[in-house]
This record gives sequence, structure tokens and C-alpha cells, in this order.
Amino acid sequence: MFFDENKKEVPGFEEMLKPVLLALQNKGGKANIADLDKEAITIMNLSDEVVQIMHKKYGKQSEVSYRMAWARTYLKKYGLIQNVDRGIWSFTDKFNGDIERISVNEIVNKVRNGGTLEGQEELIFTGIDSRTAFEKMVGALLMDLAEKEKKQAYYTYSADCDYDIILPTGLEEINEELKCIIFVVDKQGENASVFIDELKEKYSFLEKEKYLILTNVLVSEKAREKVGKNIIIWDKNDLMERVNPEAPYAQYLFNPKKALIEDIVASNSSDAIKKEERASYIKRVKAAFRRQDMVLFLGAGVSLSGGIPLWETLIKKLHINMLKELTEDKSLSFKEQEMINELALDNKMESPLLQMRYIKSAFSNDEYFRLVHAALYSKKIQSDTELLNAITRICTPQRNYCGIKSIITYNFDNLLEMNLAQKDISYNIISCEKDRQMVEKLNIYHVHGYLPKDFHNISNESELIFSEEDYHKVYRDSYSWSNLAQLNALRESTCLFIGCSLKDPNLRRLLDVASRREESPRYFAFLVKEEKKNIKGSMNKDILKIYQKLDDNIRKAYYSELGLNIIWIEDFKEIPDILNSFLE
Repeated sequence: MFFDENKKEVPGFEEMLKPVLLALQNKGGKANIADLDKEAITIMNLSDEVVQIMHKKYGKQSEVSYRMAWARTYLKKYGLIQNVDRGIWSFTDKFNGDIERISVNEIVNKVRNGGTLEGQEELIFTGIDSRTAFEKMVGALLMDLAEKEKKQAYYTYSADCDYDIILPTGLEEINEELKCIIFVVDKQGENASVFIDELKEKYSFLEKEKYLILTNVLVSEKAREKVGKNIIIWDKNDLMERVNPEAPYAQYLFNPKKALIEDIVASNSSDAIKKEERASYIKRVKAAFRRQDMVLFLGAGVSLSGGIPLWETLIKKLHINMLKELTEDKSLSFKEQEMINELALDNKMESPLLQMRYIKSAFSNDEYFRLVHAALYSKKIQSDTELLNAITRICTPQRNYCGIKSIITYNFDNLLEMNLAQKDISYNIISCEKDRQMVEKLNIYHVHGYLPKDFHNISNESELIFSEEDYHKVYRDSYSWSNLAQLNALRESTCLFIGCSLKDPNLRRLLDVASRREESPRYFAFLVKEEKKNIKGSMNKDILKIYQKLDDNIRKAYYSELGLNIIWIEDFKEIPDILNSFLE
């Protein structure tokens, strides 16, 4: 006997863990939910009065049944029981039959360490992964509740809507249209005051419309009274009372990152939804720009149209230039020199970083700088490109906002600075530890080094992050000025990556570090879609299409794990128009 039959309260789900295991054992190790619940009720010696108490948010489900569902969920997450079929439960190999020695506290603590669950006082869902998981879980919960009541529910899928879901005929005690808004508080310790005033100002006067606000923060009754009667708030406790722990969306509670990646990989979004997603990302980037919260991260793609070679091309040029200098005293004929150049172009070392180490080792620092400079500006360059012009426009202080906060660039060249100078935009270059920020100017951080067209303007303190040993040095020195500059931007601002391949190992490391914080700055990147080609010509088109979808989804999941929202484009020529739209 686990409980006194005269007890008038429903036991907590923790108290049900061992009875559920014992009930499954009594049923021979396999049972459906109804039989399992009935046997557990008998084991716990619960009175009819307690068993008949209904769950306050589920009129057709008892409180005992609801809490037993939580107990089964915890036992499943801990690894003692499993679903062998829909509604059928059995033991796993981990269960050794010794129920007496099982620690209830250990089960609860271990499962909760993997996610923030029912009964905990802190916020549910914080951080980049969890923020998105909260939005997805709440959406699925509303759809589930609406289906149970045989009511309609629609996602808006629109970047122009302030609300996320529409319930045309309401939900629960509300029998009129409800516009649902999902509001996520990112920081531990924050309370309803962060958005109550905003709700009151924005929606309270719209008395003819009903709004349902769903948030992961705890909202007191006093705080709820501050908003209009047309605003209903479900805080984290209200949501947890409605969550079905055995529903598919409950996975977002226990392991948000895993659930999100599985969602992305398995997704089959229509073109319309993808367009809406892209529009939503662009809208959020514009909003960050308007509130003066944007830092640009610029890669080689920004300078490509201006005549600066891409990284791998630059390395090939360096290799050729290196061999030219090393063979100057060999009296080679023109044809022999051409053959040497062909061999250099065909040279494939284990990695570009290793190849740069090989090139760098052949020269003194001064010679190395001059060699890189010669390769960098080997073609005629121009700073007056559509992309650089668009970047300069959004960096120009406007009447209502100041433009971009700062720029992080991985480029050695000064094409952007040349464009800014032509438009009389004041800027400040930071390329080494001794350089300091200037409040009154646009700070441009050349975190991989700086080699301007005018070779005489190169700082003696400047270093190039280009070869294998350079990257090793950056890895070792977590507090280097370049690492700190990038981390500060990633942690404190909305960041937009332009012309970046996102292959830089140190950048990915910093993104990984920054995205693990509780705060959720958003990162956005322009990337060109990679279309899979029918290499052999005879490949099945349907198979190619399936592989393309899987590859797109896996790439999306990978970037999502780093906190990156990808704005997919067909061509880099699209970027200037998008940037120019920020000023509209």
C-alpha cells in the first residue's frame, strides 16, 4: 500500500513513478495505458473520490491520469520503460526488476538536467535553441487543444502579422476569435514587467479584438490586471498545466536541440512557406537595423566583385608568385616558367591553411606581406560596386537612426574603406591590439589583418590570420583582441553575415560559444543555394530531388545549431536590393 485511502489529494507524479513500474511488472511487463493506470491506482490505494477529480484544463481527463502520463514520460526519458506500439508500454533492458532500489530523486533530477520541465521555478525555454523550441511547442499545443475541442486553428505564416496563430472560434471558455501571440523572455530573473506595458499600449485599446499571449515567464494576477480585458495571458504555469507529456511536441521540453534538428531534417516545407520564412528573416534584420542593433560580418564575397580574389584563388596566386621569386636566379625560359606555374596551380596540399604555412615559411615577414599584397591587388580593383555601395548606404547615419553599429571583416583589403571615403563617411580601422575604438566614427575591425592598396599605410603591428600556424595561435589565445571583438558583437548584437562562406573554423567555434548563452542574439547570413547536379547524366530525377531536400535540410539544421538563420538567395546580386530596402 503506497497511500492512505482517506487521502483527499492527488499524489504528485514523482510519487507515481514506482507504482507505475510495479503496475507494469504485475501486468507481465507489457500493458496498455488504461490497464496500466487501473493497476497503478489499485497499488496506490486511491479512493474513488481522488480518482474522479478531473484535470482542470482537460475536462475529459482525470488528474490522476494526467499525472501518471508525466510519470510514464519521466520513466521513458530515464530509460526504464518504452513504447512498443501506440499506447502499449513495456520495460527496457535497463530495467533490472529491483524497483525497491530505484531512486525517485535520481530519475527526476537526471531527466530535468536534460531540459527544463514541469514543477521548476525558473523560466522554461531560454537560449537560441530553446526559444525556437518554445515557439514550436506552443504552436503544436494550441493545435492539439483546438483539435480536442473540434475547433479551427491557423498559423499566420506572414512576416507582416503581429500575431502567430488565429483561433477563429476561440478556445476553452472563449467563444470568439482569438489572435495568439507567442512572447519569449530570454533572461533568467526577468518577469512580466518586460512586456506588460507593451501589451497594454499596443493591444488594450482594441477592445473588439481578443488576444491570447503565451509566454515562458511567470505572470502574477496583479500584473495581469494591468492589461485590458481583451488580453488573456497564459504564462509558463498555465502552459505546463495544458501540456500533454506524451504528445510528440513534449520532446521540445526534454531535448529542444535534438527536437529542432529532427524537425528540420524531416521537414518538407513548400516553396510558399520557404518564401515566408525568408521574408520573416529579412523583416527581423530590418527591425534590428531600425533599432540600431546591427553589426555586419563581411567575408571575401563582398570584395569579389571589386576585383579581389577569393581565398583559394589568392593562395594559388601566392604559390605562383612565391615560385617566381624562388626561381629568379635559375635562368628559366618562358616555357619552363609556364610549366612551373602549371605545377603550382595543380598543387593540392591537405588544406589551404597548410598550403599557406608552406608558402609563408619560405619568406621573411616583410617579404611575406609584400607577396600577399601583390597577389591581393594583382587585378584592377574598383570600390564602386553595387554591393559595397549598398553597405555604405546602410552605414550612413540617417535622421532617425545611426546606421550600423560596427563592422567585423575577415578581408585584408580596403575596398570598403575606399567606398566610405568617397561618400565622406568617417571610419576607424582596428587591425591590431593597440588600435582603439572611436565613438564618433564607424569602427571597422579587420580581425584577420589589414593590407590596404597603399602599401605605405600598413601598420607594423598588423598580423595576417592566413596560414595554419596563424589559426593555431588564434585558437590558443581565447582573449586575443580579434576573438573578443567577434564575441562581443555576437553576444550583444544582431549580426548579419554578408559574403561569408561560414567555413572559417574559428568563426564556427565562436558562434558555438556565443550561441550557448542564455541570451538569444540572432544571427543571419546570406548564402547562395547549392543545386545538386546530375553528374552521371543517367541519375533518377526523383532521387536527385529527394537528396537535394535532405541535403538542404541537413545544412539548415547544422547552421541552426550555431544560431544562424540562413537567408537563401539565388545570386549575390540579390543582396544590394535587400540592403537598400532597409532604408525604405
